Amino acid sequence: MKRFGLAGLLVGVFLVWPHTVTAQDPPPPTAPPEASDTELAFEREVFVYPTFDLANPFRPLDAADTGGPRFERLRLSGIIYSETPGRSIATLSTSTATIGNDGSLTAGPGDSYYLKVGQTIGNTTVIEINSQSIEVDVEEFGVTGRKTMRLMTALGGMQ
Repeated sequence: MKRFGLAGLLVGVFLVWPHTVTAQDPPPPTAPPEASDTELAFEREVFVYPTFDLANPFRPLDAADTGGPRFERLRLSGIIYSETPGRSIATLSTSTATIGNDGSLTAGPGDSYYLKVGQTIGNTTVIEINSQSIEVDVEEFGVTGRKTMRLMTALGGMQ
């Protein structure tokens, strides 16, 4: 008996001591919901996309609605070059020019655009204007690539 000591005595007294335990009251029964008690609520989600660097997944991938012709339709038809930064102007055109065997130049109808560095037409943004060429960024399906456009000579070739 000595082995159990005081701890064993306390556990024994605790087990023998009468306890009154009260159980929790069960939850009151609930009636099944009737059809008239149930209300359905329909809410429509509205998605708003910011205009910075994130593409709206619900807009078409082509740049036809960006306010101008695509890069493939543009050609560099002239440059007004200035040594002063920001004063040069590039002339881009959608017209066609063909040179005949006799050296005659025939121009087809089209639009002309006069752009400075930083301006955009369609999917094309002018980055740099040099005396004989311009550097442009072309946006295709969310990816931007750098391209060089050169002036055409009177003989139809590139300089």
